[in-house]
Amino acid sequence: MENNWKGLWANRSADEAVLRGGDAKQIFLELKRSNGFDVVEGGIPYESLLGQYQEMKERLSRPLPEGTALQSVYEVGCGSGANLFLFENDGLRTGGIDYSPKLASCAKQVLHTVDIHCDEASQLPESPKYDAVISVSVFGYFSGEKYAETVLEKMCRKANYSIGILELADAEKEEAYTAHRKKLIPNYEQRYQGLPRQFYSKAFFQSFARRHGMDVEIIPMDMEGYWNSQFYFDCYLYKR
Repeated sequence: MENNWKGLWANRSADEAVLRGGDAKQIFLELKRSNGFDVVEGGIPYESLLGQYQEMKERLSRPLPEGTALQSVYEVGCGSGANLFLFENDGLRTGGIDYSPKLASCAKQVLHTVDIHCDEASQLPESPKYDAVISVSVFGYFSGEKYAETVLEKMCRKANYSIGILELADAEKEEAYTAHRKKLIPNYEQRYQGLPRQFYSKAFFQSFARRHGMDVEIIPMDMEGYWNSQFYFDCYLYKR
């Protein structure tokens, strides 16, 4: 199947004037916008994005020993660094990988970490390790389950405690998702030709967890103001 996502993401970037002169909220929203999220003129509310972050941080922390806090987070498909920007503002060590040179350059500009690499997700380095490894709204652009499993294997080896894969398109809702988008987007078939969306069954992640002796938590995505969330789920994997 033709997949032109890489070329599309290669041409996205953030407004450097905002990155240099904006406050923390403006910078974060610009980073999200450059990552493909609608955050202006009735788009996803800032409060909803912060709520997603707080829930993600809490869930990633669950397997940590009592009395300890999450210290480090690595992101696969970090884009311009929006999620890592929030983690760094909370004092965590961060790192990330993204295949878009422009977006990776933006991440290097706004983040303190030097552990930002421009490469395919499948080339994720297994060291140094991080307490948690995440991937937000990225697995849908993968070429299939085989590639996704390769990335998951590396995420598992890189994480000390937990993995979070957010915004996964639910295979059970694929028909409803496509029908809804055709209603919203004029000339949908033409505009998204060569831009396929990978859908996942919950069983794919449950099976991976069983084979690796991990606990798994799958939850419906719930983000106010983000219409995609009704068709998505989030998955958390925990080392025992």
